[in-house]
Amino acid sequence: MATSEDAAKAVDVTAQVAQLKGGTDAQANALSELAAGGPKSASAVKDIIPLLKSDDTVIRRLAAYALCQIGPAAKAAVPDLKALMQDPDTSTATTAINALNAIDPSAAEGIQVLNVTQ
Repeated sequence: MATSEDAAKAVDVTAQVAQLKGGTDAQANALSELAAGGPKSASAVKDIIPLLKSDDTVIRRLAAYALCQIGPAAKAAVPDLKALMQDPDTSTATTAINALNAIDPSAAEGIQVLNVTQ
């Protein structure tokens, strides 16, 4: 996982944001590219947040992952990520938790995930 700005890939954020308005494949590719950009993709946060509510499980998970890779600059996504922690897909819920921990660790404190079996 690229977590340092130095390790972040050079990404054309504007072009990837435009792809977020496309079909599922375009969205998935754009989210992967934005995740690879790490903190340099911070300007896309407001465009990624609505995808956390996508009907497509993969898109929800990739959106959370992209926000995780962007890190603290994605703080605006915290309320939606908290809601995503209850996603019926365990992998998506886990990705939301990881994103919260990367963005603002205090945001995940005391929250129980109801759909994860032990």
